[in-house]
Amino acid sequence: MQLSVVFNHKLTPLSDKSIYHMQLSGDATLTYEPGDWLKITPQNQPGLVKILLEKLNLSVSETLEIRRVGQVTAGQALLNHLEITQLNPAILNKIQRQFDLKIWPDRSAMMADAMGKDILDLLERFDFLLELGVEFLELLSPLAPRYYSIASAPNAQNTLDLLYREVVSCCEKRQRLGVASGGLAQKTAGDLVAAELNTNAAFKLPETLATPIIMVGAGTGLAPFRGFCQARFANPQASENWLFFGETHAKQCFLWQDELQQWQAHRGLQLFCAFSRDQAHKRYVSDLLWEQGSDIWALMQRGANLYMCGSKTGLALGVEQVMLKILQDIAGMDEESAKNLWQSWKTQRRVQLDVY
Repeated sequence: MQLSVVFNHKLTPLSDKSIYHMQLSGDATLTYEPGDWLKITPQNQPGLVKILLEKLNLSVSETLEIRRVGQVTAGQALLNHLEITQLNPAILNKIQRQFDLKIWPDRSAMMADAMGKDILDLLERFDFLLELGVEFLELLSPLAPRYYSIASAPNAQNTLDLLYREVVSCCEKRQRLGVASGGLAQKTAGDLVAAELNTNAAFKLPETLATPIIMVGAGTGLAPFRGFCQARFANPQASENWLFFGETHAKQCFLWQDELQQWQAHRGLQLFCAFSRDQAHKRYVSDLLWEQGSDIWALMQRGANLYMCGSKTGLALGVEQVMLKILQDIAGMDEESAKNLWQSWKTQRRVQLDVY
């Protein structure tokens, strides 16, 4: 479906990272729940497509067959169907076997080598690939959709909100844009976004408003919790709502500060923020959880649900470690009992994750 941009506001004008709040509207009724995703169908940057066509000495109209798509032109393939902003390690495996390179001893080495690189990097490193022409395109991976947590609850205006960070990196004197976020950041009011609503069944609010919730997010991981709060605060019967939010600097990156503090003042939101670079000793959301450990344990004893959104190896791992510490040092469990209880909470869906 095509959604129309209502607005696309940059929330971090004072920061070196660009985080945006985009609102979208649709002609048809937008049916979703807090915690669901919006699947974006991205399009590669035309400038990068042009460079690759020139490198491979291909005309825009030259054709090739793409699995599950059919026959398309080289220009269409690079613009809409092939992954060119990320280098899939599987491509290194293909060219190593095809050309007997003997460069990478195993998949781990391929993954390390591919990290942070794109298809243009590959062509500039191995110029013999340029001779493949259109056959080189057949080595590339399909362009995958990107998923964004919806940052709103369903509303009468039939809109939904997104919170996203524009991925921009500079390497080898070249600026690289995220294939989806780079396109989204250029959108203005009235522009269209090709998207699809996707249910996230593993990240849902409790069935009853009486269940307390603990929300833990860093950066754009705040997105689903804004939707959670909108839904919960629409009903005065909602139980306790605790939000732990982490970013780098309060002045530059306190996302939706006014809204969160309004909920804190007038809706009873328990808000705890960690801005890791605002003091000599870095503080993270895991530190906040530990400081509130006794209350967290009391909430979990009363049946609370715990939600995490953010990095799998950063935020989620840190939260798990501190929760196990709370269970051992505050609740008095041994290590095995703490791990078993944590796992049972996950099995019962009292601990839910939306991580990447």
